[in-house]
Amino acid sequence: MNARLQLPPVKRRVALYWDAAANMRVRQLVHRPRRLLPPRWLSLGVATRPVGWEGVAGGLGVDPAPQSGRLPPPDERSVFSAVGRARRFPSPQFWTRDDDGLLFLFHLHGFADLAAYGAGSRTLKADAFWTRVLENWLDECSSPSRPAWHPFPMSGRIIAWCAALSAGGWDPQLAQRMRESLAMQARVLRRSVEHEIGGNHVLRNAAALTFAGVCLREPKLERLGLRLLRRELEDQVLPDGGHEERSPSYHRAVLADLQDLRILEGRAGRDAMPWLDHHVERMSRWLALLAGPDGSLPLLNDAWEGPPIAQATDSFADLEDSGYVVVRGEGLQAVLDDGPVAPPHLPPHAHADVLSFVLWVDGEPVIVDPGVSSYGGTERDEYRATRAHNTVEVDGVDQCVFWGDFRASYMPRVRRLRLDRQDGVVVISAEHDGYRRLRDPVIHRRTFVWIPDAGLLVVDKLIASESHDAASFLHLARGAELRDGQVRGTQVLPLGGDPDLTVEQGHYAPFLGTAHPTQILVRRRRVQPGEAWGWALLRAGLTASLKGGVARVARPGRATLALTVD
Repeated sequence: MNARLQLPPVKRRVALYWDAAANMRVRQLVHRPRRLLPPRWLSLGVATRPVGWEGVAGGLGVDPAPQSGRLPPPDERSVFSAVGRARRFPSPQFWTRDDDGLLFLFHLHGFADLAAYGAGSRTLKADAFWTRVLENWLDECSSPSRPAWHPFPMSGRIIAWCAALSAGGWDPQLAQRMRESLAMQARVLRRSVEHEIGGNHVLRNAAALTFAGVCLREPKLERLGLRLLRRELEDQVLPDGGHEERSPSYHRAVLADLQDLRILEGRAGRDAMPWLDHHVERMSRWLALLAGPDGSLPLLNDAWEGPPIAQATDSFADLEDSGYVVVRGEGLQAVLDDGPVAPPHLPPHAHADVLSFVLWVDGEPVIVDPGVSSYGGTERDEYRATRAHNTVEVDGVDQCVFWGDFRASYMPRVRRLRLDRQDGVVVISAEHDGYRRLRDPVIHRRTFVWIPDAGLLVVDKLIASESHDAASFLHLARGAELRDGQVRGTQVLPLGGDPDLTVEQGHYAPFLGTAHPTQILVRRRRVQPGEAWGWALLRAGLTASLKGGVARVARPGRATLALTVD
């Protein structure tokens, strides 16, 4: 049993807060008290003054991959939809009613739908709808207060309004009110950059400050935004080009802002910024390496589907800084996770997925990460749990402790032990200590064996003093089913121990607020210390065995392949 989970509630809470504080950076700790200040305090001394205008943001600020997927635009039915919620405009307390959750309110106040509308075809009817919405916001929310003036939705709104105003065609009086409000919002945002959180939030804040500085002709604001952006990119973008939060979706969102900023600065006649080009190129390459044969991105950590990505064709890519290895073979591809769940100082979007993997066969997903359908409550806990990923759960305990919707403590430390490549075969071994919290501490060690023309072997060991209850999970893609030992032409073979497996009910969440039923293949067993067991996912007609630390794959017409996995 998890010793820390047995602490009295008060002591357990103190221990969790202590762990969180110990992993924070100094900047986060210094800025954290500012979260307690209401926006109206942060707006003190922000005077309304005449503003300039440079309408160069038209068509920008459009989210390439919305968290909720592509939904009907609000102007069609006067209904705003997001994250599985919907609200008709107008309605009582439209901007403040919290029964649909804070994330939905952030969507309303972020005005992403307005940016998308302004970049597409416009009609008089839709323009009239958005005019009513904007006037209502200005009437109801112009005085700084939360959630409207929370820095994250405020950043999205600044970008969206800059884009909409740049597109033109609005009533002059409304446009003037929006510009004046934009100026005030930007000055308040300057005082409330989310340093206490960090990550993609600060990058969004920086992008919004830059948009406002360019469009409002405030050079100091523009310089501040670019300076903040450059510093944070140097810190947040890993040497392999991945964003430190290790979510392909947030990575894509950050990249989209950087690409928009390149366009914005170019339209404004600014000199090229090689540092920005450098980050755009590296981050674009990272996405291409991770993309599957169908152009999809694995839903690692908090993530959701989006438009297809043009994938790279490299047969092997070691994104070691991010903790992912990408392997491609003859109609096969896998992404193997041998990295941390998140940076210790930034756990909000972490999932307990250490040593997990995803697999495509003949262009179709077979083993997937199920994503996440909610950012709150027990449903969120279920999607972040170890059992929601293609890895091993020990004694019914997660690899880390999730508490609150965006907190994680005692995150596992991960260590790569081995990476060998020979004749196209790749062998990777890694381990983590996420189960060090158990009375008898456990190290989970996993070895991946990639055979380009055959498939993938996954071999697990629990390094401990005693035997433990363990469960290993394989989450099948939407529409995929186990039939006669195969899933979409891929043989699923248990290795080591009892060959039995069970089929359980799971879910796949392509977007927040959306989930579809799927199958989960599960092996539950009592595992002895150092005992080897796992899975073989191979082309039809191939067989595999595991004995004495050696895995063997029999291929008709070819010599049996023997590989040491100990």
